Amino acid sequence: MRRHHRILRPSSSAGPGDIGRRAFLGGTGAVLAAALAACTGGGQLAQRGASGGSGGGGALQWWDQFRPLTKMLQDDLFAPYMKAHAGVTVERRQMDVPDLGQALQVARRSNQMPDVHSLAGLGDVSPAALVSEGWFQPIGKLADFAGSPVADLLYDGIHRFNGEIHSFPPFSGRWHDAVPWCNTALLKEAKVDPEEEPGTWDRLREIARRITNGTDGDVYGMVVPSKDPDYLAALVHRLAMTAGAPGPGAIDWATGEYVHDSQPYIDAIEYLVALQKDKVVHPASASMGPRDARARWAAGQAAVYLWGAWFIGGLRVDEPEAVERGVGVWHIPCPETTRNFVYSPPQPGTFWVSKGSEHAKVAAEVLLRMTTREFQTKLAAAMDQPPALAEVVAEAEVHPAYRACVANFQEDVKIGPVPEVGTPGVWQARAEMRDIHPNLGDIVQSVLTGSSTDIGGQLRRYKDQLSAERERAVKAVREEKGVEVDLNAWVFANWDRKADYDQKSYAGR
Repeated sequence: MRRHHRILRPSSSAGPGDIGRRAFLGGTGAVLAAALAACTGGGQLAQRGASGGSGGGGALQWWDQFRPLTKMLQDDLFAPYMKAHAGVTVERRQMDVPDLGQALQVARRSNQMPDVHSLAGLGDVSPAALVSEGWFQPIGKLADFAGSPVADLLYDGIHRFNGEIHSFPPFSGRWHDAVPWCNTALLKEAKVDPEEEPGTWDRLREIARRITNGTDGDVYGMVVPSKDPDYLAALVHRLAMTAGAPGPGAIDWATGEYVHDSQPYIDAIEYLVALQKDKVVHPASASMGPRDARARWAAGQAAVYLWGAWFIGGLRVDEPEAVERGVGVWHIPCPETTRNFVYSPPQPGTFWVSKGSEHAKVAAEVLLRMTTREFQTKLAAAMDQPPALAEVVAEAEVHPAYRACVANFQEDVKIGPVPEVGTPGVWQARAEMRDIHPNLGDIVQSVLTGSSTDIGGQLRRYKDQLSAERERAVKAVREEKGVEVDLNAWVFANWDRKADYDQKSYAGR
């Protein structure tokens, strides 16, 4: 997000700088930014924009959080378009995720929205909420996205609303944010072969012990940025899936019920506790956010960090010397040698054109260029989130660890169901739902800091409260607004754990 990405995260909780979904809906709208909040952002301006927003003339204003993409966007997207279209200027601001969310809220209230922006930092509600409140304008009639290479990745309720294309996925949905990135120099110092996959949780734990005990100085096996509840929630979701939990969303698709208190979730949290008890986790982890943790990793203070594909792109921008020392990557480990899949939703729209933009045609044409194979190859070379056309990574100029990471995603990740796609009214129920605290990230944080030990009890209370709130919200929007939705919207009886839930699957429910 997030990530950032950021990302950003597949969690219902609001992260640092974010606000609750109902509070945001009451003022300016809300948005699903889970896949984006995980991505990185440094708060710098890639190119300083004018003070005016999309309502005025002048340059096309573009805001996002993708720091590793700064040079690529300028050199390979904006500059070629501006060269081919005399008089057109694109000005981009790149901000950290929380800063971007706050800037968009202020811009919305003051009618100074940028022409194009990402949605990082705004919370966790379906993009349909923003569409319904008039945030965006459709782009499908301004440029041929329906005939583009990403056409098959456009979903109703995610990118297409009321038959109109509003956004598209420049990135792949086949990813996760718990990739074991390793410092190969530290592994070799501890006599651990970087090419030998840990495979299981126990083996990764053993490697972490060997690194902590077998290297000189204050070096730890792992770093876990537990200051960030969203990071922790995302990590536990992913680990729980490797233990057999369904996903995304911690929902049993056969019944539609939440499963936060199931054994895979308990096992995942207990695993993090075990790592901490082994004293293999960097002792300052409790005070770290994801970017802080990456800096400690880059400084050689920890050997393994579980984060997303954008990790190495961020390193190349901010800590290139760490890349030179050696970066390796592994498949996400599972509790046993039997492999379980990790599930992610289809990638949501990343960039949207503001309703009041007077440069919508230009914006749509620039965005369409992001769908070409040529640009997708350049996008891969930035080594952020994998491009929508993931196959281009094989021919792109990328670090071998990034290429291996994306190849691992093709083996480890399946696309899961999204209730909003099958039942449009779901977004209104989600918008109605109040935030529940403590949520999953809060619970994990309390356990790791020692303020709570009742893992199963806390998870059960959270699941029960979340279930009751969803039931209340569904009833409220059905009775008060006439929305056609019920709890069956979360049931996908034809879900196959071993297959992607593709667009045809929705018709066969």
